[in-house]
Amino acid sequence: MFCLLPALLVAVPSTKGEDQEVVLIDDLEEPDAAVTNVVLAWDANPEGDIAGYTLYYGRASNTYSRLVTVTGTTATVAVRGNRTTYFAVTAFNADGVESELSAEVQWP
Repeated sequence: MFCLLPALLVAVPSTKGEDQEVVLIDDLEEPDAAVTNVVLAWDANPEGDIAGYTLYYGRASNTYSRLVTVTGTTATVAVRGNRTTYFAVTAFNADGVESELSAEVQWP
């Protein structure tokens, strides 16, 4: 039986000079608010045929939209404003089978 394990996810402030593409999560309620870059990192899934990971975000706990798909185990996200943003990640294999969501993390 095939089983993908959800990844462990953490959020930490980003330092300038990251070489990774940054995805912006805008805040229409605070369009002029400061932007904070956040690095999201997770453990690699141990399955041998992992094709990548999908990062999800939401402004309410357990209510997500797809944000970005990456092949590595980090993503840099620019979050505008101070409203809490929730994140979770899934792994998927070459056949497109996706794991369950990881445990949720939030910023700030």
